[in-house]
Amino acid sequence: MPDKAASAAAYASSAVATLFGLSLSQVVALGGLLIAAATFVMNWYYKQKHLDLAREQASKQRNGVNQDEQPNHPTD
Repeated sequence: MPDKAASAAAYASSAVATLFGLSLSQVVALGGLLIAAATFVMNWYYKQKHLDLAREQASKQRNGVNQDEQPNHPTD
């Protein structure tokens, strides 16, 4: 257990030293890269969801089910 704490402290101190060693423009550039990567991941995720929905809709249309015609269900 003490090894984990020592390892975590070593990594944390090296991260802090690295961050404090960067200039403001380098910090902003790093932040921009992180935001760009997050945007890429989010766009990929939602494009995949959109593709899944489009495939599902195409499959329903091929099987003769029209999404606009939904069965009426009584609400009693």
